[in-house]
Amino acid sequence: MKNRILNLAAGLLLGTSALQAQDIHFSQFYASPLNLNPATTGVLSCDLRFSAIYRNQWASVLNSKAFSTFSAGVETRLPVGKWDYWGLGLNLWADKAGTSSFSSVHGSINGSFIKRLGGRRSLDMFLVAGGSLGFSQKSINTLNLQFGSQWNGDQFDGSSSNGENTSGWQTRLTYADIGAGLFWWMALDHDAKSTVNAGIAFTHLTKAKINFLNRSNEFDALFMKSTVHFGGDFRVKRRLAIVPNVIMFFQGPSVETNLGAAIKFDFSKRAVSNQAFEIGPWLRIVSSPTGQIASDALVAMMRIRYGSSTFGLSYDINISRLRPATRGNGAFEVSYVYTLCGVRNRPLGCPTF
Repeated sequence: MKNRILNLAAGLLLGTSALQAQDIHFSQFYASPLNLNPATTGVLSCDLRFSAIYRNQWASVLNSKAFSTFSAGVETRLPVGKWDYWGLGLNLWADKAGTSSFSSVHGSINGSFIKRLGGRRSLDMFLVAGGSLGFSQKSINTLNLQFGSQWNGDQFDGSSSNGENTSGWQTRLTYADIGAGLFWWMALDHDAKSTVNAGIAFTHLTKAKINFLNRSNEFDALFMKSTVHFGGDFRVKRRLAIVPNVIMFFQGPSVETNLGAAIKFDFSKRAVSNQAFEIGPWLRIVSSPTGQIASDALVAMMRIRYGSSTFGLSYDINISRLRPATRGNGAFEVSYVYTLCGVRNRPLGCPTF
């Protein structure tokens, strides 16, 4: 009985957070650059990049109603003069959360300008300014909503009155969404095997009001989200590197921080390798609207790059207060990135997403 109550309580919390959630997120944020920062658009050492990622969360509690998120993007770069570029990309994502089937679909066009700041080989530096213009649509199934008044002390009773009139609710909302960002990176050695990067991005600049109740004066606008990220790829031996990354999301009263590092091993003996294996741990820390800071999840990550393809896999181990209900089960993600290089491809020595 105790476990069932915990599971139901967790389901309530998760279903409620789905209605209040401000944005999607991925543990493998580096595998979805167009969602990370519009200024990463076109930042690649090849001519074309396709990326796709899928996340499934809370399946141990919500079963078929688990949160699921899918995103895909394609991007390219166009030369401007000798060293500068235009970046162009298309980004799509869809998300479905909880027992209310709270769904979001988003599509955007991303653009950027990649400017070389100077340097020669070992000190090449670039600065990128980017933006995104898109539309989002959110929908909800009000028939599946559960309210506290339907709790009879042991379980939810869907036949009892919930005390709410949902007949006048909207079930679908569409709004424009704009983002902007800056991204900087520098190569630290001759073959750009060691790099360092940093970026900042702002999304939801339109601050749309998402309100299914037709009472706009009672709801605040969607919080603008600020993203700060930095990392690097530091070669310690000819075929061994350390890849640290830190990313912070600020949205309204909430803060999320992801930090960790991977060890990368190049298993090709060539000087410029396109075959590598990465593995490493991550920690996600969250700050609640009340100011409490707590550990949310440990993330185990691995990636393998072979030729033009990069495969990624990660698993979130839940260490939050929901751990008794979830039994430590959090989320798993799988990602795929494909890069297409032309005959006249000009490498930029940029970070590998």
